[in-house]
Amino acid sequence: MLIFVVSYSEGNYFARYNCNGISTRKWSFNIFKKMKQLENMKKILISLCALLFCSAVSAQDNFKMSGTFTDVKNDTLVVEYVKWEPDKQIISFKVPVNDKGEFSFGCQIANAYKSSLDMKSTGKKVYIFFVPNEKAVVSGAFAHAHDWKISGSAFYQQLAQVADLERPYLKEFDKSTEEYEQGVAAGGDEEKLNEQRGKTNRDINKRMGDFALEYMRQHPDEEASVQLIGSGMFSYLGEEMKLLSPRVRNGRFKRYLDINQSMLDRVMTEVKASKAAKKSIEEKKTAPNFTLKDLNGNDFTLSSLYHKGKYVLVDFWGSWCTWCIKGFPKMKEYYAKYKDRLEIVGVDCYDKEDKWKEAVRKNQVSWLHVRSDDGTTEVKFGVKGYPHKVLISPNGKVLKMITGEGDDFYDYLDKTLK
Repeated sequence: MLIFVVSYSEGNYFARYNCNGISTRKWSFNIFKKMKQLENMKKILISLCALLFCSAVSAQDNFKMSGTFTDVKNDTLVVEYVKWEPDKQIISFKVPVNDKGEFSFGCQIANAYKSSLDMKSTGKKVYIFFVPNEKAVVSGAFAHAHDWKISGSAFYQQLAQVADLERPYLKEFDKSTEEYEQGVAAGGDEEKLNEQRGKTNRDINKRMGDFALEYMRQHPDEEASVQLIGSGMFSYLGEEMKLLSPRVRNGRFKRYLDINQSMLDRVMTEVKASKAAKKSIEEKKTAPNFTLKDLNGNDFTLSSLYHKGKYVLVDFWGSWCTWCIKGFPKMKEYYAKYKDRLEIVGVDCYDKEDKWKEAVRKNQVSWLHVRSDDGTTEVKFGVKGYPHKVLISPNGKVLKMITGEGDDFYDYLDKTLK
């Protein structure tokens, strides 16, 4: 959104704008000669708005994106990405799509981000890299992002070539989903149809992974190769990361690649932990116990909270988990609401100790906190995604387990604790 203020002083008009809350600039210019050419002040303000908009987009932004959607008119595009420097911050802003399907925006970024574009009217979301000092131009149906024509600066020209090679596999996934949905709609056996879809998708994944590895072997110094990171089965990720040249690995995409490496490390830690521990959690049965270090380095044992008249909510999270952080305000609200009947234990997972402590401090979460450093606790509690919450009765029985953030869990808390 563009906000501007105009003021007049000593024959000059001063203009100050703020675009998407990023920064503010100021110009002054004498417009007496211009006024002679314009019929009235309305025309002056219209011209000034146009001048300010163009200046806002071109003067301060080191990434720009524009395009035309053939299936969208008069809508709103919600743009979102996670900025990691100097602190983790979710950047979100809205961009108008006009009656011709056209849109444009810019932003100032230090690193490359995998960003989401969400069309307000449909809720459909697509992802594309924002890269500093580059310009992206896209065209096509928003609902069919695989078919977008991508152009712009050097990186996006490279990306377009990679997208062309990747497209056939993505279309195979679409076809697999379509066949499954058509089969279900026709009254077919949903379990068998889903089994067939899984088999088909595994085959596509393997072929896609083989393609990604071969392409990256041949183009290790091409930044657009990053688009293929994560293609195919998860087992390919480690080899894909190793194929990138040091220039690409430590360049503009370093933060994005670090996140992928961290994800790989977490999975490998869990695989290792699964050999030392097995899932032992089940609703209506006694919760697995654990002893972990708290913020002060002291041992904390979960079972020490039982038989004291309070329910216990165990929240598995990490400072790297955007949805975990987003969920804190709601958790704070319910902690305050039921503090006399509820204890919360935050279990930090796959994190560095300093990042964990900083996240607790910054987000001002006042409940108990411990850190899992070997992954065995997550395995015991059957954690497959984050955040993961487990509600335990005052006598230590598991009542409810849920992954993700949603109102259903808090509705359950209200019914249980009231």
